[in-house]
Amino acid sequence: MSKVVLFGGTTEARKLAEYCSRHEILTLVCVVSDYGAGLVPESPWIRVRKEAMGRQEMEELLDREKPGLVLDCTHPYASAATENIRQACIRLGLNCVRVEREEEQGISDRFQNGRIHWVQNAAEAAAWLSEREGRIFLTTGSKELETYSRIPGFEERVFARVLPDERAVGMCRSLGLKGSRIIAVQGPFSFEMNLALIHMTGADYVVTKESGTAGGFPEKMEAVQAAGAVAVVIGRPPRAGGISLKEAVRLLEPYGKTCRRKVFLTGIGMGGEGQLTGEAGLCIRKADGVAGAGRMLDSIRDLCRGKEIKRSYDPEEILGWLRENPQMDRAAVVYSGDPGFYSGAGAMAKLLEQYEEEYETVVIPGISTVSCLCARLKTGWEDVFPASLHGREQDVEEILKTHRRVFLLMGGKDPLKDLCRRLTDQGLGNLRMAVGIRLSYPEERILTGTVKELEDQKAEGLCAVLLERDK
Repeated sequence: MSKVVLFGGTTEARKLAEYCSRHEILTLVCVVSDYGAGLVPESPWIRVRKEAMGRQEMEELLDREKPGLVLDCTHPYASAATENIRQACIRLGLNCVRVEREEEQGISDRFQNGRIHWVQNAAEAAAWLSEREGRIFLTTGSKELETYSRIPGFEERVFARVLPDERAVGMCRSLGLKGSRIIAVQGPFSFEMNLALIHMTGADYVVTKESGTAGGFPEKMEAVQAAGAVAVVIGRPPRAGGISLKEAVRLLEPYGKTCRRKVFLTGIGMGGEGQLTGEAGLCIRKADGVAGAGRMLDSIRDLCRGKEIKRSYDPEEILGWLRENPQMDRAAVVYSGDPGFYSGAGAMAKLLEQYEEEYETVVIPGISTVSCLCARLKTGWEDVFPASLHGREQDVEEILKTHRRVFLLMGGKDPLKDLCRRLTDQGLGNLRMAVGIRLSYPEERILTGTVKELEDQKAEGLCAVLLERDK
């Protein structure tokens, strides 16, 4: 018998099943499709039942299992399933909790030009579209496709995106949609893929449900806006109160064993495309949440979709975020360059050492600024003394007395000019200098010359310098 029964082939059900697996909680996951079953992790602690059930079948199943907790993680629009689960649990006296998907806030405010039309259901969407001309891209699956078949010119106007299974494709064909009008593909869908499909169909209208971040709603809406189409959004049906995913995890905690959560301090290079190592990318993909400075998170935006996000580089704030989100068993904290080179990762690691019974810290190396600049210059850096003037003081002149080649990480309003004037004033204007500006970005620049020759060059923000004196 299971300690916990989860209903729903949704992202929330998958995340909770993964938590149950890691914490060794005997769990039965009930789904109705191959797609839902495919979301569930393989585990000796997890069983899957794939079957569409009515209230009676649910009641019989729950009576046999006698779980301590029932979690309804069905789709936000599956009102009938939620009511059946609730009634079955009431009759059996079981603890049943609805897990609600977080809604995407402020979509109407962010949608430019007001190209968004809200409706209550598929019938209202179909009626509204029937009064308008233009191509229609349905992204709501096959379940309510028959409702849209009443739209004038349905077979010529409509493209339907459905799951790649025989039942869904068969439904499309039975209603008159031909192969070129059927897009049978399984998500998740990125902004780029949504945009490509909207362009491919030439859609004037895109019909979607407000499925939240977990359902890829933001990416879809961004693509609709970028394509200049109109979004027809079916709002969520009203529900009785439920709980969030993180609150559901807290309910599960007493049923499983305590495990240390992993925190990956991850170097992501300078931030430009292609800087991320394979190990760092895999780490971020597998993480439940990602924290870091805004510039860093923006550079890995696609990898962060659907995850908990914390825009901060303050260790105490990040620790608070970890504690507020117990559903995150794996979190990545991202840092520019390499976490071992003048990085905030050191302070984060030191703080987490105080809570080693709760967190296991793993450091993932990245491409450092010093290695990147030397690579651009086609030179080694085994004899380079690395230092930083970014938010700290260094006696560069003293370092140059004992080291022929010195690397400096710099930042500020005009750090290069300040350094050049400082060195020139000390009689070091003839030192050879190489400067890397916006390394790894499309606008990257590499300047070379003497300190004196480069003192009038503009280099705002982060930049890297290699100084070299004669032997």
